[in-house]
Amino acid sequence: MLAALTQPIIFVDTETGGRDPSRHPLLTVGLVTLTPEGEITRPLHLRVQHEHYDVEPEAMAVNGIDLSAHHAAAQPPRDVAQAVRDYAEEVGRVILGGHNLQFDTRFLTPLLPDLGRVFRRGRVDTKLVAQFLLHSGHLPRKVGTPLDQLVKHFGLTYAAHDALEDATVTARVYVELLKLVTGKAG
Repeated sequence: MLAALTQPIIFVDTETGGRDPSRHPLLTVGLVTLTPEGEITRPLHLRVQHEHYDVEPEAMAVNGIDLSAHHAAAQPPRDVAQAVRDYAEEVGRVILGGHNLQFDTRFLTPLLPDLGRVFRRGRVDTKLVAQFLLHSGHLPRKVGTPLDQLVKHFGLTYAAHDALEDATVTARVYVELLKLVTGKAG
C-alpha cells in the first residue's frame, strides 16, 4: 500500500495536433489506473476521429501520428467521451492525475464538458509535485520537472509521446515521488 493513497487515481495523457484546443484536434487519450497498492492497471488508449484535422507539423513530428491510419482506427468524439466516462465509472469518482495536467484538461474539457462530474475536483500533477520536491530538497535541482528528466532520474524507460505510454510512465513517476517523501524504497 502506498502511504496516504487510499483510493485509485486515474492518470491521463493526450496527444494533440497542436497547442490550441480551439483550433487543434485532440487525437488520442491514454488512461491508466494507479491502485493504492501501487499497481498500474486498466490501460486504455482511445483515438478521436475528426472530420477535419487542423494540425501543426511540429506537433505531428513530436507525436508521430499518421493521420490516415489514425482516422481509420479512430472513434467519433461522443464515443470517446463515453468510453472515458465508462472507464472512470468502473473505478468510482476518483481524482485525475497527469504530468502538466492543465494542458491535457484544456483539450479534454471540450470533449468532456462534464469533466468535473466524471472526476473529483482534486488533481495530481506530477510536474507540480516535482517542482515542490525540488524546492524542498527531496529532488536534486539538476533533475528538473520535464517528464523525460524525471523518468531518467528514477531509472524508468518509456517511448515518449504516445498517450498511453505517457500516462503509464506518469503514474510510475508519481509512485517514485511518493516514495521519496515516505522514505520507502521500491
